[in-house]
Amino acid sequence: MKKHYSEIVTACDNGTERVLNTIRDNMIISYDDLMFHPGAQLGSVLTLAPSYYCSDSRFYKNEEVLDVMLRLTETMKKMQHDDGTFDLLISNFHSAPDTGFIMHNTVRTYRVMEHRAVTEKEVFLKNEIYELIRTSAKGLCEGGFHTPNHRWVEAAGLAMAYNVTKETYLKDMALKYLNEGLDIDENGEWTERSPGIYNAVSDNAVIILAQELNKPELYEAVTKNMDLMFHYLDPNGAVFTQNSVRVDKGEGMPGKAFYPTNYYQIYLEMAYELKNRKYAMFADLIFNSALRNGRGVPGALWLFMQNEALKEFEIELEEIPDQYEVFYQPSKIVRKRNKNLGITILGNSSNFLFVQNNNMRCYVRMCSSFFAVAQFKPADIIKTDKGYQMTFHAHGRYLLPFDEKPETTDFMKMDHSKRGTTNHLDLDYKVDIEMLDNGVKMNVNTEGCERVPFKLEFCLSGNCTVKTDSFIIKGTPGESIVTGSESIEAFIGNDRLSIGPGFMSHFYADDMRGSEPKSRNDFTVYFTDFTNINKTVYIKAV
Repeated sequence: MKKHYSEIVTACDNGTERVLNTIRDNMIISYDDLMFHPGAQLGSVLTLAPSYYCSDSRFYKNEEVLDVMLRLTETMKKMQHDDGTFDLLISNFHSAPDTGFIMHNTVRTYRVMEHRAVTEKEVFLKNEIYELIRTSAKGLCEGGFHTPNHRWVEAAGLAMAYNVTKETYLKDMALKYLNEGLDIDENGEWTERSPGIYNAVSDNAVIILAQELNKPELYEAVTKNMDLMFHYLDPNGAVFTQNSVRVDKGEGMPGKAFYPTNYYQIYLEMAYELKNRKYAMFADLIFNSALRNGRGVPGALWLFMQNEALKEFEIELEEIPDQYEVFYQPSKIVRKRNKNLGITILGNSSNFLFVQNNNMRCYVRMCSSFFAVAQFKPADIIKTDKGYQMTFHAHGRYLLPFDEKPETTDFMKMDHSKRGTTNHLDLDYKVDIEMLDNGVKMNVNTEGCERVPFKLEFCLSGNCTVKTDSFIIKGTPGESIVTGSESIEAFIGNDRLSIGPGFMSHFYADDMRGSEPKSRNDFTVYFTDFTNINKTVYIKAV
């Protein structure tokens, strides 16, 4: 977009300066792990090339930049295996999927240079990049994949390589992948349900396929996911990722928040391609949010050089929704926004309810110390007349001696399926959640085994302040309290949530057997009792 262009040029220049100051022994080192990653080398070339060829850049035709690109490209050639693939050193070796990601950036780099390289050294570098495309394409074509999104990453890389090299076997393989059909449901969810990372990867790859193979009908799948994304923004601008089946759910990177910067180019391209004013608004929102909060301007100068019309692209912006309630049954998720208030009900998760007022967030868990199998994790969400209901069943029993002498005295090798069982016990949870204008009303009911210690767990944003009628404390991450106060109030600045009424019958909470480990990133408040219970708790923005 026209109003973003100059900032993106400046950001690319700043990135170029960082690359020039980081290169060591013709390689870019990662200071997180002190390793030289192939993807980082080519990604750095994609940063340098637009700065070098953009007449608005302060590095325009800078000889040092050209020399560094030559050195990094030479390093890439040395890192490449004979089969054409590259490694992802943290996990994947001779990896066609990672070669696919690299291919995207290699072709983008080539297209920046393709009609701009004129000097002998520039043409030599362009030809070296072409050779990387040609050799990588073979590995990409023959290497296979791991995950659903890899198919589209690789197919997109093959289609790009085909349009550069005109080798028809590359197009044939891209179409072979595409023949499997896009794995997106009626709501716009990809298989991996990964709004923090892999949905954007799939969207980007399918856009490439639509463009490279002249298949505009593929845009329909992308726009379904893009429209869904409007319902995955939390009030503080972060992306809700707790229903992901990939690492962005949080297991592999606890406490990390995801912001939609990686979607900028997707919404910008589709705003331009489809003249969609909401997509333009979202691209503008992403850009301004990243700039305002110090997350860095999206690095997309190569896109403006690939499509020069984007430099002058302007369109009237249309507001995206911040008031809605949606239930995506296949994904087991309910999302509600009322401007600064966000509510999420989540199936297949022990974190089954989220309430957020701007930056102040609370999520809810519960457990009973019942045979270490009673961490509430509802398989489904049922729509009711008043709201939504979730249930969970836990069962315990005891084993009897064998009727006949077993064949071994080794307990671990015995066939325990032949034992009788006795004293079968059950515990059932039912949770009803009613949406309010300013929060939720939650009723928790248990039936079955009595006198089981029970906890209702509220995980609050770390470093919030927690206030009751009798104390005020700092909500230090990793710490917790048990309270029976009529209500508690948790706040960060002016962003506040109230929770209550509370109840407290015991102190067995932090280390309850069978429960999820206490959050290291949040401050935890417990309400405790013994089954059976019938309790109603309100969580409200105040």
